[in-house]
Amino acid sequence: MSNADNNEIWKLEKGYIAAYTEDKGLMQRIRRASTRGWLIMAEYYDLKTEKKPRIAVQYKIPIEDRRQAERVFKVEMRE
Repeated sequence: MSNADNNEIWKLEKGYIAAYTEDKGLMQRIRRASTRGWLIMAEYYDLKTEKKPRIAVQYKIPIEDRRQAERVFKVEMRE
């Protein structure tokens, strides 16, 4: 199941965009891929459960990778 509706990309600061996803498969693909410069800014966990699983990740991505990010996250960047 794809969580493309839970993905989002927006402008962050000069030279960078931010991206957010709740899709566990996408998180794994990004981690395995050679996405140099894609830094994890925040990880969100479900603190209500005992195991505290990661439920979302927010990335800081160089602006040069905007098109690649739009393809990976399956959303267009919002202004």
